Amino acid sequence: MALPSSYAELQAGGGVMLHLPRLRWRADYSLQKLAEAGFVNIELEEGLDASVADPRPVAEAHGWFFEPGLAPGEVACSLSMLRLWERVVADDLPYLLVFEDDVLPHPAMAERGEAYWAETPSDAEFVLLGNWMYFGYAVDQSRLVATVPASCLHAYVVTQGGARRALSLLQRSLAQDRWLTILDMELLYWMERWDVRAVCWNGTMLPKAFPTEEVLAANPSTVPPDVARSSGAGTGTFLQNATLGSSIWPEREPPVPWASRARGGRRRAVLISTWVPSMAGNGSAIRVGVALEALARTYDVDLVLVPLYGALLQRALHADSFASRFARRVHVLPDSVSDPFLGRIAAMAPEDQQRARIAYPRPVHVQFSTPEAAAHIAAAIGEDVDLVYAFRLFLAPLTAPWLSGAEDGGGPSVVLDIDEDDSTTLRQIAALYRPAGLAGVAEVFESDADKLEEMADAWVPRVDVVLASGPRDVATVDARFPAIDVRLLPNPAPSIGREGSAPDVDVLFVGNCSYVPNIDAAQWLCTAVVPRLQARLGRPVRVAVVGSLVHASVHELGELPNVVVVADAPSVTPWYRSARIAVAPLRAAGGTRLKILEAFAHRRPVVSTSLGADGLPVVNGKHLLIADDENDFADACARLLRDHELRSALVDAAVDVALAYGRPRIVDQLTYMLRDVGEVR
Repeated sequence: MALPSSYAELQAGGGVMLHLPRLRWRADYSLQKLAEAGFVNIELEEGLDASVADPRPVAEAHGWFFEPGLAPGEVACSLSMLRLWERVVADDLPYLLVFEDDVLPHPAMAERGEAYWAETPSDAEFVLLGNWMYFGYAVDQSRLVATVPASCLHAYVVTQGGARRALSLLQRSLAQDRWLTILDMELLYWMERWDVRAVCWNGTMLPKAFPTEEVLAANPSTVPPDVARSSGAGTGTFLQNATLGSSIWPEREPPVPWASRARGGRRRAVLISTWVPSMAGNGSAIRVGVALEALARTYDVDLVLVPLYGALLQRALHADSFASRFARRVHVLPDSVSDPFLGRIAAMAPEDQQRARIAYPRPVHVQFSTPEAAAHIAAAIGEDVDLVYAFRLFLAPLTAPWLSGAEDGGGPSVVLDIDEDDSTTLRQIAALYRPAGLAGVAEVFESDADKLEEMADAWVPRVDVVLASGPRDVATVDARFPAIDVRLLPNPAPSIGREGSAPDVDVLFVGNCSYVPNIDAAQWLCTAVVPRLQARLGRPVRVAVVGSLVHASVHELGELPNVVVVADAPSVTPWYRSARIAVAPLRAAGGTRLKILEAFAHRRPVVSTSLGADGLPVVNGKHLLIADDENDFADACARLLRDHELRSALVDAAVDVALAYGRPRIVDQLTYMLRDVGEVR
C-alpha cells in the first residue's frame, strides 16, 4: 500500500515544508501549528526565491518551460514543487507529505483526522489536505473526502505513482509543444480529465475555525494570530494563514519571544561601520546593509558611522534612505575624536608618507579607532545595550566600553565582522608592488599587515563571535584563535539594478576602482591580457572598466584604444547586458568575490583568476573558466568569445550559485546567527 495505513502513521511519518530562508519565521510559526495538530518530523526544504534571481533560466536549464506570462514567483513555486516530485521518484519514496510555509491546520483535525483518513481511497495518488474545490462540479456535501477537480498545493500527499504520473504528464505536454502553467492548475486539468487519481479533504464539513480576510478587512484594528485566506467555502481542512503574508498584510512577522527582555521592550544593538549601509553599490556597504537589516529584525539599532571617507559618507547618507528605514538613530563621529597625526601624514610628500606610515605604531584606517571615539560612542548610546556589532577589524577598539562587562559574562554580546583577513590581503598587495620596483610602497603594506596582526591578537580574543566572508578567511582566523567562535557569513550576490542602455563590449570588468587589488586587476587586464586576446582573435577587443571611486591610474586606461572607463555608473546592469563576457582578473583579494556573483546573477559567463574565484563553490569549466597568467587568461577569454554553446552552459550552471548567495538568504542566515549569539548571555 503506497499510502500510510492510518492517520497516526501519516502524522508521525514526517514530511517536508517548502520555505524561503528570508521568511524563516513563517515556517517556524506554521511548524508550531502543525505540531499542535500532531504532525511532527517535518523537515524544511528551501524553495527557489524569485526575489533573488529570475527562476525561469533555472527551470529551462532542467528542461521545464513555463508560460511566458507567469510571474517569477509562480515559476519559482512550481519549480520547487517539481523538485520534490523528482525526489520522490529518484529516492523511490512510497509517498511524501508536503506543506507550504503558510499552512494552518483546522483545530478539529486532532479529533477528526482519522475519520478523514478512513474515507481516503488507498489507491489515491494525490490527497489534497488543503485545496480549493470548484463547485461547478457535482460535490457530495455529505462526504468528508470528495473526488472533484481542485487546485492549491499548500498541504497534500503525493505517492510514488502520483509523482511518476505527474512528471510524465508534464513531459507529454512539453513534447506536444505546450508551455507549462503553474502546477496547481496543471493538477486541476489532470483531475478534470481523470489523468490522476486525486481526492480532496472537504473542509466545508467542519465549522469555521478562524476569521477570514474579509472579516479582518472590515475590522482592521483587530489582528488575531490566525486568519484564513478565504471564506472557507470549498476549501480543504488545511488552510492558508493570511497573517503570514497576504495582499492585506504582506510578510507580517508574528511576535517573537526573543524580542523581549526584563525591561519589557525590544533589545538594543549598536552597529559600528565606516560605510553607510546600502542595498547596492560598494561591497562593504552591501555587507553592512545585511547586518543592519538582520539586526533590526530583533533589535532597536543605533548606527554609528565612522567618517573615515568624509564627504563620501555624507553623500551616501543623504542619497540612500536604507539606513533610516532600519536604524533607530544614526550617529556620525565628529572629527574631534580622531587621531590628528594620521591626518597630518596625508599632507606629507609621498616618500615622507611612506616613512611615517611605517614608523607609526598603528595600522591603516585607525584614524577614528581612539579611546576618545569609544568614549564618545558610549556616552551617546548609553550602557543599556544587548549586542555590539563592529564592521572590520580596525574598528574593534571602538567596542572597548562594553568589553569589560562582556568578559565577566554580564555585558552585551560583541560581534566582530572582519569581512576578510586584512593582513593576508595586504601581503598579497605588497607582493604585487615589489616586482614593479615599488619596494617602498610594498614595505608600507607589509608593515600594516604586521600591525593588523598585532591588533587582532589584542582584540579578537575579547569578542564573542568573529564573522568572515570567505572559507579561507575563516580557516585563517580559526587557526590563530582556536578558542574563539569564528563563523562564515558570505557576502550576498548584488541585486540586479535598473535597466538602461550601454554600448556593446566584449569584455567587462566591474569593481571599486579605488581598491588596490581592483586597480591592479584593471591595469593587468588592459595592458597585459587584452593585447594578447586581440592577437588571438585577430581583431580589436572592446573593453569596459566600470567602477565606483575610480583612481586616476584607472582613468588613464581609458586613453587606450577600445577601452572605456566608466566612473560611478547609476547602474551596472546595462553594462552586464551589453557585455559578452565578464572578468575577475584579481591577483590579490580576500572574502567573497561579489563581482563574480554579480556577473552570475546577470547571466554573463566569467573568466577569473584562481584567487578571484576563491571562496566560491565553483568548478573550472562548469561555472566559469579559471586562468592565472596573462597568456592563459587571454586564451580563456578567446575561447568564451568564440564558443556560444560554452557560454550558455556556464551561465546555466552559474545562476544556481547566484541563487545560493541571494541577499534575502544571507540576511536570514545572519538573523539566526545574531539571535543565537544574543541568547548565549
